[in-house]
Amino acid sequence: MQVDPRTPPTNVQWTTYAGMSIPQADQGPQASQQTVSPTGYQHNGPGAGLAAISATIRMSVAPDQEWAQIAGALAAPGPGRDSWSLERTQISITSAVPDGQAPQVLGYLVDDYTPERAVISIITSNPDRSLTSTTTTVAWSPPGDWRRVLPDPNAPNPVNPVKALDAVPPQMIPLTAP
Repeated sequence: MQVDPRTPPTNVQWTTYAGMSIPQADQGPQASQQTVSPTGYQHNGPGAGLAAISATIRMSVAPDQEWAQIAGALAAPGPGRDSWSLERTQISITSAVPDGQAPQVLGYLVDDYTPERAVISIITSNPDRSLTSTTTTVAWSPPGDWRRVLPDPNAPNPVNPVKALDAVPPQMIPLTAP
């Protein structure tokens, strides 16, 4: 059954990982919801949006003992994941984001969608009340789940995926507050 990619997820609930709130809904994750690298997102726009948010947050704040498992399960294989993994070994994260310091996901935009690939802009409110948009690409990958596509470090004209916003975009797909 085809679902409009901009259809909001249903029955949104929130889980916490390393001090960050992450949405989950009927569209995913369906498997291993309580693990550090949950999978099982529906093959549609809401599933892509939820997978993009979860992978982006988890890869951003994963502690030293979990980042490799998260990258292996949630990132698409390729030069971007390889480069990210090498860079991640150069830093150490040993604690969760402190209370009151975590950005809050407000919702997302589906910038582009095909059944094979989706470009999602994650809209967040930061502790200082500023707004940002973080663009993440996910690809439908074997064995059948959305995986985050990390930028190829050798690609020409790299683009900063994070942009400051003046206001919440009117076309944002809102997620209920945690």
